[in-house]
Amino acid sequence: MAEISSNLTSYLEDLSYTDRASMKQSQVNGDSKKEVSNDLGKEEFLQLLVCQMQNQDPLNPQEDSDFIAQLAQFSSLEQMTNMNATLSNTSAYGMVGKEVIINHADSNGDVKEIRGTVDYVEMKEGDAYLSVNGTSYTMDELVQVMDTEYAIKSHLPSVSQQVYAYDMSNPADIGISISLGDEGYEANSVAVAINGDYIDSNLIKYADGKLTISAKAFEDLASGSYYMGFFFDDAYSTSVTDKVTIKVMDSGIVNA
Repeated sequence: MAEISSNLTSYLEDLSYTDRASMKQSQVNGDSKKEVSNDLGKEEFLQLLVCQMQNQDPLNPQEDSDFIAQLAQFSSLEQMTNMNATLSNTSAYGMVGKEVIINHADSNGDVKEIRGTVDYVEMKEGDAYLSVNGTSYTMDELVQVMDTEYAIKSHLPSVSQQVYAYDMSNPADIGISISLGDEGYEANSVAVAINGDYIDSNLIKYADGKLTISAKAFEDLASGSYYMGFFFDDAYSTSVTDKVTIKVMDSGIVNA
């Protein structure tokens, strides 16, 4: 019994040593993808099973059904692993044309966010790689996949929710934050309307994300709240009519 146990222990140690030595030799040969691991794979499991059969206690041998059960369990696990790999690769092919976000760590360990469209998928040693902006990335680096329509919307011109007050007793220009879009979906200009009338373009100036509207554009308005409409000339003719509110009032107090 002691000899059998010793033989099995020695075999496990030899197997682990051989596995580590093989990994180290692969690294010496320049195979950077290989990493030292103590995990048992298919080959190691089968070798271990053979060793177990060879070193079982002859006075109390294991039933054949025990070995068959172990093989069946391992076979089932292997099939599930293969299925997961197949599903992962299949999902990778479905990402072609999708906009994605990749978190890629450089040689210094610094993580950089890359955003772009998946041009194609290629297989390398059974693993799927996504080509984004001319560079290949692994599926493990993928953090977000966006629907094409959603991705486009995120690049289109936009206006956030804002409320401004215009005091007729103290008229002043109003600066409104807007985005003309990016990533090829930019607008060159924007038309602005209030109370159903377009504001003269000479009363509007844009610089660094801010649209400044001259006080003259509001001087004929009565007291009340008004929505402003923004109409961009991008490829999708984006319009925003429910985000910016101008509250016109008359305080009756003229500031010095």
